[in-house]
Amino acid sequence: MVIATPWKNKPKCFYYNQKINCMPTEGTVKYGNKEYSFKKENSFAVLDWGRGVWPYKDIWYWGSASGIQDGVSVGFNIGYGFGDTSAATENIFYYNNKGHKLDQITFHIDESDYLKPWKFTSNDGRFEMDFEPIIDRNSKVNLLIFKSVQHQVFGYFTGKVILDDGTEVKVDKLLGFAEKVINQW
Repeated sequence: MVIATPWKNKPKCFYYNQKINCMPTEGTVKYGNKEYSFKKENSFAVLDWGRGVWPYKDIWYWGSASGIQDGVSVGFNIGYGFGDTSAATENIFYYNNKGHKLDQITFHIDESDYLKPWKFTSNDGRFEMDFEPIIDRNSKVNLLIFKSVQHQVFGYFTGKVILDDGTEVKVDKLLGFAEKVINQW
């Protein structure tokens, strides 16, 4: 998924971004005395690469997951809030190596506790998910002119997605993450 996102009221700002889901991954990671092995048959990565000129202060919502469901590779990239996505979104669902473009998606979060269940809805009913959080990787920095509040929450997505041809795909406990980030830099 590649997108060039403008800002409506900031004509010099833009973000050119590429995200690749469902990338088979293999290798080993050592953490302390433990070693974790990853096999490409059931381990996936996402690439998030971008460049741009961003405004001084902004908020974004982003989520991503990749895995196997009923023997088929699935994955998605969802997000909003970062720039003007009225003409095009970064929302896409991958099913069996084919991308299915999605419209506007909203994250429903209880910001009093990021570990409470989340919900994701789309304006056209094609992406409807519940999210069961496991861990909130969060940070907060306040250096007066530089501020950042981040909640990247890992957990399981369960719900449904409607493909471009109208086929409904069930998603059950697909491991991924969703985040809300506020930056002032």
